[in-house]
Amino acid sequence: MADDARAATGRVSLRRAVRLALLAVGLAAITLLNPQSASAHAQLVRSDPSNGATVAQAPGSVRLWFSEAISPRLSSARLVDRTGGSVTGTSESVRGGQTLELRLPRIVNGTYGVLWRVLAEDDGHTTSGVVVFNVGAASGSSAIVAGGAAATSSPLDVTRRWIGIGLLAGLVGGLAVAGFVLGGVRAGSGGDSLDATVRLVRRRILTLASWCAGLAALAGVADLVAEARRVAAAGSSLGTAMSDLVWSTRWGHLWVVREAALLALVPVLRLALARVRTGGALGSRLAVGAAGLVAVRVAVEALGSHAAAVEPSRGFALAADAVHIGAACVWLGALPALALILGRPSAAGVGRADVVRACRRPFTVLVSISVGLVLLTGLYSAGREIESVDSLVSTGYGRALLVKIALLLVLSTLGLGNALRLHGDPRGDEHGDQRGVLRSVQRLLGAYRPTRRLVLAEAAAGAILLTAVAVLVESAPPRGPTTAPVSTEQQTRSGSVADLVVSVSATPNSPGVNAFTVVAASSRRPPPEPVTRLTLKVKQGTASIVVPLQQTAPGRYFGTARIPAAGSIGFDAVIQRGGQRLAVEIPWQVGEPGPARVVTARRLAPIVDGMALALLIGGGIAGAAWAWRRRSARRRPPDRPPSEPINRVLERQP
Repeated sequence: MADDARAATGRVSLRRAVRLALLAVGLAAITLLNPQSASAHAQLVRSDPSNGATVAQAPGSVRLWFSEAISPRLSSARLVDRTGGSVTGTSESVRGGQTLELRLPRIVNGTYGVLWRVLAEDDGHTTSGVVVFNVGAASGSSAIVAGGAAATSSPLDVTRRWIGIGLLAGLVGGLAVAGFVLGGVRAGSGGDSLDATVRLVRRRILTLASWCAGLAALAGVADLVAEARRVAAAGSSLGTAMSDLVWSTRWGHLWVVREAALLALVPVLRLALARVRTGGALGSRLAVGAAGLVAVRVAVEALGSHAAAVEPSRGFALAADAVHIGAACVWLGALPALALILGRPSAAGVGRADVVRACRRPFTVLVSISVGLVLLTGLYSAGREIESVDSLVSTGYGRALLVKIALLLVLSTLGLGNALRLHGDPRGDEHGDQRGVLRSVQRLLGAYRPTRRLVLAEAAAGAILLTAVAVLVESAPPRGPTTAPVSTEQQTRSGSVADLVVSVSATPNSPGVNAFTVVAASSRRPPPEPVTRLTLKVKQGTASIVVPLQQTAPGRYFGTARIPAAGSIGFDAVIQRGGQRLAVEIPWQVGEPGPARVVTARRLAPIVDGMALALLIGGGIAGAAWAWRRRSARRRPPDRPPSEPINRVLERQP
């Protein structure tokens, strides 16, 4: 009775601990993984003239250098004067894959802005920004090397990415369990009833995988439409933008291969379902075909990831990322498959323990290998994506990675609990060699068999983990050397009034002439009334300046004005809409100009590579010990009883 009470107390404590852990990690994810901080991937590295520079003579062209290859057909730039009016006679072209050049006509002295918008070839993300320069002074002035890029990712983008990754995990993990785990259960090993139950569970998992493949193809169409809408905002129609994306960008080519693989998987899985339903085997050709299509889908995901822009050793980085994606999908996708295995058996005389006993060993091997590969490749990729240790806490990408690591720890802890439960009561173990600490841990868990509740708790942690992964995919990794904070760089801040969210950007955000970009978007669909006019009032002390703004795109306004000095200022965005006058105040800080400088920081790669090497060695030792133990158990004579704990022997003494 005392043991039962302690077991019940252990079950309650475990459930509370699991709930508190998931709640804490979920709150941390919401706090640190703010989708608004996500940014796209083709970042402006530098420009000529520099952002905020003053040149004595008008340049013949403006060159913009980006961190990744950009699409020649879907990237654009235009020149505007200080009032936001377009300057005609310009033409743009992409040179060398990563340089956008805007050729200029003869222009008079004054302040000009280059409004640029580019599409990354690899991941299909769009970025936009402003570079401001002055013409007419005798000498230049100090300025930062690049203008900021406006983030084009949104919570909806992160949600779409989350759905796509979740469906991919359900597909890959389901097929791995149906093929490797349930396919390894020998026919007739547990009787006809067990065979029928295994076939039923296998049909359920294959049905889930086929639905995941079909829904993933639909999610891919939604991705294409979303990307085309961004491109169409620059002036082209939606149909033209979709055609240009598919046929003229690397992202579009990868999208075609991805959709073809998913659409081909649907009939393959339906054929596999038909064979399993009639009691037949899948066949090697069908299994190899399904595995090949899944490998193509995973490879396409890696080719469109951050690893595609890693230099040097890009091929090795892509291979590591593909293994990381595949192993993570097997791990996370195996959880709903395990929940189906733990469902109510259909055949008479077959209990849940019988099904678990038949597939627990291959399931443990599958998940263990997947977890090891996820950790090894994740550590390596972190060292390639993040330059310094400081970037882990000073950048949004680094903070999202820390949240992902915390979620992995929670998921691993829950997985260990499920693994201990999965292997049943050690007193009835076939080898009888599990005892001591392991038995105590199993007693703390409250039972010797797995439960769907704990499996679903692990799946919930996995779903939160997918949020961190989606934010990482939609964010730009902090590659390159770390720079000290520069006071004169573009800032973006937001405020809201009624249903409008107003964002203000200033570049170069230093004393002197600055370019202001204001975006007003309604949170209601459709908006109640269109915005007819938008002005910006800059207040500093007792002085105020009214900045005339001109609409450069739907909901986007541009203008220039001179900020007299550094310090705290305030912006009042005044909006005219349907006879209403709405105003929102946004506080601001203007810094002193100063050159950026490289900060010497400790590199992250040697640290995580050392951790990966230690993990590899430890895993190899543990695997060798497990294999030796299994081999010794097989060689044990059948008439030799298993060894007993010394306390049991003493209890039987008179």
